[in-house]
Amino acid sequence: MVNFLAPDFTDLPGRRTVPRRYQRSACTVERVDVSVITPYYNTEEFFVETVVSLQAQSLQNWEWIIADDGSTDEKSVERIREVAARDQRIKVIRQANAGPGAARNTAYRHSTGRYVCLLDSDDMLEPTYLEKCVWFLDSNPEFAFCNSYSVLFGDWQFLLTAGFEVGKGHVKKNIGPPISVIRRAAYADCGGFDESIRFGHEDWDFWLAMAKAGHWGYTIKEFLQWYRKRGNGRFEQIMRTDNVNADFEASIKLKFDGLAEHFPEPCRRHPLPFETLETKASVSNPLAANSNGRRIMFIVPWMVTGGADRVNLELIEGLIGKGHDITVCATLLADHNWEHQFTALTPDVFVLPNFLHQVDYPRFLAYLIQSRQIDTVLITGSTIGYQLLPYLRAVSPGVAFVDMCHVEEPHWLNGGHPRFGVGYQDALDLNIVTTGHLAAWMQGRGADRERIRVMYTGLKSSQTPASREVRSRLREELNIPAELPVIVFAGRICTQKRPALLAEILAALRDHGLEFRALVIGDGELRGELESLLSQYKLSTCVQMLGTVAHQRWLDVLVAADVFLMPSQYEGISIALLESMAAGVVPVVARVGGQEEIVSDDAGVLIPHGDNEIQEYVSALAQLLSNSSLLRSMSIQCKALSFSKLSWESTIENLQTILDEAHQLRLNQPRHAISLGMGKELATLALEYKRLNDAVDWLWRSQDGQASANSNAVPIPINALARLWTLLSSTRLGSALLRSRRLRALAQWFLAKLEARHHSAGSP
Repeated sequence: MVNFLAPDFTDLPGRRTVPRRYQRSACTVERVDVSVITPYYNTEEFFVETVVSLQAQSLQNWEWIIADDGSTDEKSVERIREVAARDQRIKVIRQANAGPGAARNTAYRHSTGRYVCLLDSDDMLEPTYLEKCVWFLDSNPEFAFCNSYSVLFGDWQFLLTAGFEVGKGHVKKNIGPPISVIRRAAYADCGGFDESIRFGHEDWDFWLAMAKAGHWGYTIKEFLQWYRKRGNGRFEQIMRTDNVNADFEASIKLKFDGLAEHFPEPCRRHPLPFETLETKASVSNPLAANSNGRRIMFIVPWMVTGGADRVNLELIEGLIGKGHDITVCATLLADHNWEHQFTALTPDVFVLPNFLHQVDYPRFLAYLIQSRQIDTVLITGSTIGYQLLPYLRAVSPGVAFVDMCHVEEPHWLNGGHPRFGVGYQDALDLNIVTTGHLAAWMQGRGADRERIRVMYTGLKSSQTPASREVRSRLREELNIPAELPVIVFAGRICTQKRPALLAEILAALRDHGLEFRALVIGDGELRGELESLLSQYKLSTCVQMLGTVAHQRWLDVLVAADVFLMPSQYEGISIALLESMAAGVVPVVARVGGQEEIVSDDAGVLIPHGDNEIQEYVSALAQLLSNSSLLRSMSIQCKALSFSKLSWESTIENLQTILDEAHQLRLNQPRHAISLGMGKELATLALEYKRLNDAVDWLWRSQDGQASANSNAVPIPINALARLWTLLSSTRLGSALLRSRRLRALAQWFLAKLEARHHSAGSP
């Protein structure tokens, strides 16, 4: 999938080295899920790329009806003949030249699928496009068709996010490419394509005919379709033709006069209280098992810049390198800016809220387990993943379930996800933790120590290429003298990292008379507060805020640095700490979590929480920065520890061993069986909990993005509004009211006013 922050328009799905090949199993299916219909006329070799992208789909239960619209080029005719001969799912229908609209209608009449996918003969699809679109329509019956964000490539290159959400704006102009998946009945309702339109814009007419028939669609917010733009293409030639385009626009507006006044406006429905949980999937997609290794599903919250996500990426890369197949399911609606890094390793990546109604999370996860023949589910950081465990165990008794936790979070959910690891331990075959400290913490909460395994997370040695050239180049770039000591901080600038204390330490170190340069890497909700403090302490000449940087850039910064400073409130074992030590950067960090399991007396300094913290940090930093031989010896020891105790290779071997053990425990010491009825009820309660939590969370958030632990910090009117919102969401009429965009906007405006008044009054 394309990196939307820095798109590579040459990474075409039809040319890509396939990281995972989907193959149908020998099982028969009752009905085809989707019929791909394609008009074909003298198409060039680009067609081969379209073929590759379709055959690489994660949904393999498709048929492809290609309507050859009277091609005259022998090479083109031979090309589709050869393609059809190699795959029995491909059928070629030949007709006299009648235009692309007529060709699509011909292909539709020969199709049998539950859904129809419009795909031109030179466009391409990301591997999960069909599966996500079909599941979206199964899960969201309000819509008649759907597509996704588009990558436009070729002679013009840009990302297109405009889609069906523009609604009645389609009456004014043709918006977006024609690639879409459509309900079969909706295609028939609108009468198909107008066959009299032969030279462009037939798709514009088709979508407006859909709207006139009362149907409309949705655009999934992922870049899953690739639309080729050619300077000599049919559409581009029409756009350059005098008057033809303007005349057609006029005829369209006349044909659909008045449509804007009653344009269909479906929207994704709000979850209702205790919605009925469907267990049977309509999609039939049995895939062949992986004969080389396990089939593992990771259930994660998101794919964003962060230490836990870096761990997930490297574990997935290591497991794939050992022959295992990996599926990734993210359960939160977020800006998944690292999704492209996950899809570079495995295409089997799904952000559930992007295409599923909430009540369908359980059956989709169960479907994936069955479709991929998954044998291991690993939950890490996903609250709803834990809460759906009983249901998944009930429907998939042959699967081993494990979780992985990095750190307890004392100020969130009474311990965060490790608390869930304790509470759901009886539904897990094993708990994996990344520190001995966390294992002891969970045992103190009542967990069975015999079912907990400690696995330190190592780093790939290739990630830390120290060199004098990199050090000199980066210091020159940042205007740092060659011999000036450099202190680096990296992490999310939030309450956990105590940025105010960081500023105080740096100010005290400067006042101590030491010269240094501090580099602060990261972003977060407290960045503004930190910047204000740095300005207040007049630290602008010795502290540089670099913001969020690419991972390689961070590694380069480490090569140029000497000391890693992180005065956290709590940690497991920070990935930034591990990467710093691997680069030979000496840590001066808080004695919290499992960090003392890594940082020894000769490889850094641990500072306990207490009244004298600032003085202790300053003393440790001053000793290191003024004693080059001590700094050098600690740097050497840091590297030695990293490449012995914390090697990436040993981490992957340990994880494989733990997963094997989980399967042995599943067989030899099985957990109590959970009935399907109990599993469904617990899943229903989990979704109801999520529905209410989302409603309340929408109303107020503390500075670190979580509901405040101090009830006095929330003004009484906001509490009242939250209770009203929760009450309304529990009734059918209230849920209908809450779906009103105007009401939601009014509530947000009112909330903003209350918060502004609250803060101006000096409330805590």
